[in-house]
Amino acid sequence: MGVKKYSIEIKVGIIVTVALVIFIWLFNYVKGLNILKPIHHYYAVFSDINGLQESNPVFVNGYKVGLVDEIHFLPDNSGRLVVVLAVEQNIRFPEDSKAVLFNADIMGTKAIRVREGHSKQFLEYGDTLSTEVEQSLLDEVSEQMIPLKEKTERLVTTLDSVVTEIRFMLSNGMKEDIPAITHDLRSTTSHLKRASYALDTMLTARDGQVQTLLAGVNENLRTLDRILTNLSAVSDSLSQADLRAAIDNLNATLEQTSLMMSRINAGEGSLGKLTTDDSLYIAIRTITLRLDTLVDKIIDNPKKYIRVKLF
Repeated sequence: MGVKKYSIEIKVGIIVTVALVIFIWLFNYVKGLNILKPIHHYYAVFSDINGLQESNPVFVNGYKVGLVDEIHFLPDNSGRLVVVLAVEQNIRFPEDSKAVLFNADIMGTKAIRVREGHSKQFLEYGDTLSTEVEQSLLDEVSEQMIPLKEKTERLVTTLDSVVTEIRFMLSNGMKEDIPAITHDLRSTTSHLKRASYALDTMLTARDGQVQTLLAGVNENLRTLDRILTNLSAVSDSLSQADLRAAIDNLNATLEQTSLMMSRINAGEGSLGKLTTDDSLYIAIRTITLRLDTLVDKIIDNPKKYIRVKLF
């Protein structure tokens, strides 16, 4: 009797255990996690998970390798969230890999994509991945639409101001002037058309003259180009000449001339004495006066001074 009682309890325990195992397996399977496969955990820390939930998938290169097993706050009261990634495959990630939070579909379902790095060093199971939040399509559209919205609002405001000004002008009696303004615009447009036609006709009729004028201008430009070329050649020749030596010689000559003039002014030398001493002038004047007296005497009594003998 006791044996049968124990055997029934054992059967019940086995059935309950099997049922519990099956329930746990079904529960994890519904979550998307197969506990019959080896599971490894990695961690990622986010400031904002944007609606990420437990059991959301984890992808590597577009292939689902696990799911979000748990989400909880860091105990440092910083408000950051720890996301536990349960990976079913025996995958080792490089140290510079990142856990990227992104939108898995257009409905905004969040998921984690592990972007593998290029480091040759690998993370250990249980290590923490660097994180990144990928901007969703809706966020990108919103970011692009905000400037457009602001510009549209400014445009509407400007149009409203213009309409207000137009209404103000019309209310001040300009309504009656609109037909006259329209007539003037039509008249101006007609005059412009006639002027354009006349100008086109004149240019067409005198096309030969215009071509001759342009040919003359081109010839003058070629002549000017030759003149500039010759000036350039002359400039090159002057630049190659030894102008410095000529200038130095001229400066030396001027210095010597200045020195000579200084010596003359100082009365040095024969020329200096002539320019500074008036005795020569007095002597010459005396001789001139005596010559004048002698000439007068000869004229008055030539026989006394000039004797003519006849043979």
